[in-house]
Amino acid sequence: MSIVEKVNLTTGTGWGSGPCIGNTGSVPRLGIPNLCLQDGPNGVRYTDFVTHFPSGLAAGSTFNKGLIYLRGKAIGLEHRRKGVNIVLGPTVGPIGAKAAGGRNWESFGADPYLQGTAGAATVEGMQDGGVVSVVRHFIGYEQEHFRQVGEWDENGWDQQTCSISSNIADRAMHEVYMWPFAEAIRAGAGGVMCSYNAVNNTNACENSYLLNYLLKEEMAFQGFVVSDWGAQHSGVYSALAGLDMTMPGEVSDSWLSGKSHWGPLLTRAIYNQTIPQERLNDMVIRILVPFLACDSIDFPSEESTPNFSSWAHHTYGQEFPYQHAGPIVQQNWHIEARSKFSDQIALNVAREAVVLLKNCGQNLPVARSDGIRNILIAGVGAGLDPNGYNCKDQRCVDGTMTSGWGSAAVNNPYVVTPYEALTEKAKEQGITVNFASETDDLDQVEHYSSIADMAIVVVQAFSGEGYIEVDGNYGDRKNLTLWHDGEKLISAIADRCQKTVVVVNSVGPVHMEEWVDNDNVVAILYAAPLGQFVGQAIADVIFGEVNPSGRLPFTIGRKLLHYVPIVDTLCEDKRPQDNFDRDIYLDYRFFEKHTIKPRYEFGYGLSYTSFSVSELQITEINPPTEYLPYAEEYLSPFHTILDDVCDPEDALFPHEDFDAYPGYIYPYLYNERLRNFDIDEKFDYPFGYSQEPRQSPPLSGGGIGGNPALWEVLYEVTAKVHNDGKYQGAYVAQLYLELPSTLAASPHKMLRGYDKVSLQPGECTTVKFRLTRKDMSIWDSPSQQWILQTGTYEIYVSSSSRQIEVSGEIDIGC
Repeated sequence: MSIVEKVNLTTGTGWGSGPCIGNTGSVPRLGIPNLCLQDGPNGVRYTDFVTHFPSGLAAGSTFNKGLIYLRGKAIGLEHRRKGVNIVLGPTVGPIGAKAAGGRNWESFGADPYLQGTAGAATVEGMQDGGVVSVVRHFIGYEQEHFRQVGEWDENGWDQQTCSISSNIADRAMHEVYMWPFAEAIRAGAGGVMCSYNAVNNTNACENSYLLNYLLKEEMAFQGFVVSDWGAQHSGVYSALAGLDMTMPGEVSDSWLSGKSHWGPLLTRAIYNQTIPQERLNDMVIRILVPFLACDSIDFPSEESTPNFSSWAHHTYGQEFPYQHAGPIVQQNWHIEARSKFSDQIALNVAREAVVLLKNCGQNLPVARSDGIRNILIAGVGAGLDPNGYNCKDQRCVDGTMTSGWGSAAVNNPYVVTPYEALTEKAKEQGITVNFASETDDLDQVEHYSSIADMAIVVVQAFSGEGYIEVDGNYGDRKNLTLWHDGEKLISAIADRCQKTVVVVNSVGPVHMEEWVDNDNVVAILYAAPLGQFVGQAIADVIFGEVNPSGRLPFTIGRKLLHYVPIVDTLCEDKRPQDNFDRDIYLDYRFFEKHTIKPRYEFGYGLSYTSFSVSELQITEINPPTEYLPYAEEYLSPFHTILDDVCDPEDALFPHEDFDAYPGYIYPYLYNERLRNFDIDEKFDYPFGYSQEPRQSPPLSGGGIGGNPALWEVLYEVTAKVHNDGKYQGAYVAQLYLELPSTLAASPHKMLRGYDKVSLQPGECTTVKFRLTRKDMSIWDSPSQQWILQTGTYEIYVSSSSRQIEVSGEIDIGC
């Protein structure tokens, strides 16, 4: 390829300059089309005839790795049918360090192991579905406030001078925040998206330590790094720091301007040797190799281009609608991407994601034979939003929740509301139904409550991405209370109906203390955003067609001070700082460390049947050793890529017979300043910059995801699970590990395995867990390696992070 051809693949063509959310340039001479990058992690964004899958948080609530894989595959297949090349998902950052974080619902839960296994399964599924997976957001992206300069001018935030800095210590970086990325990379992820925030006061997308060292050396990531949309803030520096692709191409906050840090400026930097050609070659290789490395992914061709437009819903329209330019063309082919497979997977995930938190007196499942002849369904969340269910980016919040808002939102082909599904189930049993969605005037609600045998109240809490504000929530939640006066509604109903069931449909934890202990609140269910089948899944659980098997992917505390707050004020220098003071003590680890009893702990969830666990066995598979073995030296290059020696005149803008569109970013040199090819010897390179490649990997590296020895299985743990009840049901066996404190203190419990099994009444089965070296190691900052400590390792097979069923120990001597 020529220099301009290579630059064209690294630089987005601009916002709206192509059918997808992100579009690279093309290489027509070699038959390589513009690559299509599209959100996202819950389905294909901005198009029709696709499935709105349950959220990542819902998938994490299932604790079912096989089902999570199938969800990823179904999402990948639908992207492929729409002509997408690269899907922007899954999300494993934010990890959920802050309960009010706006995008927590996109990822899988507040634990690195859960995020890692779910992220890896999703990557495998998406890529088996035929698209390259981009794992996001690397790294420390735990809140929306201050993620970008100038996003909002309220509350004095317009004085912000730089993106918020996530200040993360070395051990927490490795054991918590990098952990899920390492697992996803080991699973074969083709791309990683760098985040908006700074990390330790350097922007993530130009942070060489993050991208070049941690990502590409320690984790040996072989794919490409793409910026989040507008997260690139420099040209040469970001290229040298390890960024491989910039999206959507423009300078941040200059959409449709045609101004880019790369494009023609990258071409110039290559020609004047500010950036070596080896770096540009590396970018392009990394972008193309994922299409060659995975048998299930076809190399891009003109036959597999997108059949939809993200910017228009009509069949025909102007080629570049945002720029009001180009001829009238067919924009949308309205291809049917859905299938029975995707519908079934979406429904199964939604059903398995529902968590039963309380069921006093076994009032669920609902049955007319138990004296339930008249029910009240109440709450805004039970019915349809009067504005519809496809407001832009799903910012509709006055009806049934299908997702949070922002770039991970998907158009609903239809929505099964809780009111519809619950009413249908009630009709089948001859139960009468009243419905009240309004909370402003409670007279009617109170009347219906007083005559109902049971009331089902659907309450909510929303959040989303930071570029959207809803009711004072700038992405992040402004508090952890329920929306639409949910607490007031619950109290009004529970004061009059002795059997009140509360369904909390929310993006994360909500504060429950005002009503959770009310004697008339006989049952509580939690449901993360469940996509288009939200109502059906909730109704199937409440009426007993499905036995609940979801588990909480986070902790619900009793006091608000137990949660990490959102940083929402600027310090004196207007450079927002976010110090990750809880270090490795994330979520339930913090509660355990400080002996705080939560309201509902991580991993908690009830069933309509009962289970018992017994016969713990621990078997050594490989003898443990304290230190990692050194990885093999890097191989010498097996081929040479020749530098482009073409005349610089070949890079000039081809004015003759070339129809350039406004706002479209081209790789060509187009003015006199950019045609100056003198070598710039005065460029201020970063401290320590060198063009010499490393000859050997760091001790922690040497293999995809990290040192290959980290995934060596040391022990196998098994236990027997028995269904003691009278219903078929699924049990989530959870393995927690307590490490010795020989070198450093560690959390009292850390999730290191889970296995979901479905059993008939009286049936028994064996659950198995495999403990790897990494599972049992700590990150030692002084020696910069994973170390297996000597001492006693406590093993707990549990029903939740607090409920231990059987335990054992492993002694590792010197």
